[in-house]
Amino acid sequence: MIVRIRPYQDTDRDALYDICVRTADAGHGRALMTAFLHALAAKGVPAVHLSMLTVNTRARAFYDRLGFHEIPVPDPGPVTYLGRSTEPPVT
Repeated sequence: MIVRIRPYQDTDRDALYDICVRTADAGHGRALMTAFLHALAAKGVPAVHLSMLTVNTRARAFYDRLGFHEIPVPDPGPVTYLGRSTEPPVT
């Protein structure tokens, strides 16, 4: 997989939809998100946002540990929107 990182543009239609790993709790997701957030910060991207199925409590706990917070959205349906700055370090 090739990932190209640049600031979002109004004409963008591409997104990273899913990240799947075979081994849960091995630290791969954290390592990938840490690298992703640091690379975005280095490119001047100030913040990121994502959506996830609200019923996926395991994913929500993962994003909470990475410092994401809920973004209120009117009538979000079955998803929750989360966001965070790219600047603070991921712990």
